[in-house]
Amino acid sequence: MISVAEYLGQHGAGHESELTDELRGNADVIVEQANALLAEFGEDRGLRSGWRPKSVNDATPNAARASKHISCQAIDIEDNDHRLKEFVLKRNEYGAYPVLEQFGLYAEFAGATPSWLHVQFVPPGSGKRVYAPNATWAARMAAEVA
Repeated sequence: MISVAEYLGQHGAGHESELTDELRGNADVIVEQANALLAEFGEDRGLRSGWRPKSVNDATPNAARASKHISCQAIDIEDNDHRLKEFVLKRNEYGAYPVLEQFGLYAEFAGATPSWLHVQFVPPGSGKRVYAPNATWAARMAAEVA
């Protein structure tokens, strides 16, 4: 089980003054959703990345400039064996993602997250349940689907 303290403290040491009530509220939501997802999956997994204050995010290789980690609306969950992604990103006969829909989450394309699952509770700009984090990944994702 991932705790809110772990989520906020992982990268937040020394940045406590940046932590607002809104961020704390968002952290409560994303951690609760992640833990419910893991309960449905039937296994605990560790936290890969939680809240990232803007200065930490800016220094994180390959992090999006407007990452939802900055606003405590996203979480990265360890998935070295890819089984969590297989569970979460499984489509039904209609092409929908029932697990993501059940928990009100959106996920980055699996290829973009080699050893973790990135989920967030706000829709990306594309509005898609599974999305590419940038144009390079969008092209790869389209090629994989074709």
